[in-house]
Amino acid sequence: MSLAACDRNDYVTWHCKVDPSNVEEKPLRMILKGSIMTVGEQIYNYCGSLGPQSYFDINCSGKADQSAITFTSKTGAWKKGDETLSCVSL
Repeated sequence: MSLAACDRNDYVTWHCKVDPSNVEEKPLRMILKGSIMTVGEQIYNYCGSLGPQSYFDINCSGKADQSAITFTSKTGAWKKGDETLSCVSL
């Protein structure tokens, strides 16, 4: 018996908001596809993880914790600079 499968790209779409309870707030769409995070038109590369936090940046410096974006998929916490969003996967 042999098995065959089609190659597919796995990705997860997240909607992120400052206040998840605010139905008027338009969510920011973030897509995680493999080691790439796409936010709007901007693409960020996976730079590494420390504990539950994953780090993304346009160009990884070698020091993951100094990356532009910190994301914790378990809680949906997304942080870029002073901006903190709460994300839910779709």
